[in-house]
Amino acid sequence: MMAFGKKCPVCGGKNLVGRSPSSWLATLPTARSWACADCRQQSVQLFFFAINVEKRQFPRKRLPPFFLVRIPLTNQHVQIKDISEGGLCFVQHDNTLPIPPHFFRLDLFNCNEGTSLEQLPAEVIATTEQIVVRNGFKTTVLNHRVRFDNLSQAQRKVLASCLVQHGI
Repeated sequence: MMAFGKKCPVCGGKNLVGRSPSSWLATLPTARSWACADCRQQSVQLFFFAINVEKRQFPRKRLPPFFLVRIPLTNQHVQIKDISEGGLCFVQHDNTLPIPPHFFRLDLFNCNEGTSLEQLPAEVIATTEQIVVRNGFKTTVLNHRVRFDNLSQAQRKVLASCLVQHGI
C-alpha cells in the first residue's frame, strides 16, 4: 500500500509503505504507521505531523571520503555512507564482486594515514538496490546495511574514538 501525498520526514521521498503498528503510539485510532521504501525510516503519523521511530542505539555519523571499508574476502574497497558504533551503511557498485551473504569480517581503512581497524565482525542486515544516473548513464548501486557483531572492548574503544575524532 502506497501513501500518496505524504512525504518521508527524513529523506523527503514520497515512496511510503503502510506497515503494521508496532508501538503503543501506532495503535491509537487516529495514528497511521508508515515506512519509507527509499531510506527505510519508520514513522507514525498523528493527524498532520509525523513522529520518527528510531531503533538505533547510537547516532549515525558521516566520515570524510578518505575513509573506506575493505572487505578482505573479496579485497575490494567500498565507500561508507554513514556509520555508528553499532554498524554502518556502505555503497557498492553492481560491477564489483558480491559480498558474503551474512556474517563476514571487514576493515575500516583510513587512506590519509594508512591505518586501519581490522577484522571487525559484521552481519548484513539489509541490502537495497538503487538506480542512479551518472554522466547520462544509468548504473545500479547496492546499499548494504551492516551491524557490528560481538566487537571486542578494544575494537569498540578505537571505533568510538575514530567517530569522535573524524565523525561529522
